[in-house]
Amino acid sequence: MSAFVIAMAALGRGRQRVLVVAIRLVPLLIVTACWAPALIVLPLWPSGHVRALALLANLKDWSLGLQKDNEMQSGR
Repeated sequence: MSAFVIAMAALGRGRQRVLVVAIRLVPLLIVTACWAPALIVLPLWPSGHVRALALLANLKDWSLGLQKDNEMQSGR
């Protein structure tokens, strides 16, 4: 862990911000990519649209939670 902190300190301020955004963006992209097939197939099933809407609501809540966490850590 200390090597990671040293590497982050060695990076310039701009590069450090890009790295932090990339680290936070990867989980969002993975979750979205995993849910995409379900969101495509579920509306084709009977009453599947209800489950698809629930998945979208969960994804929205999760991404908003990440955004709020990011704002708290950046001091906004």
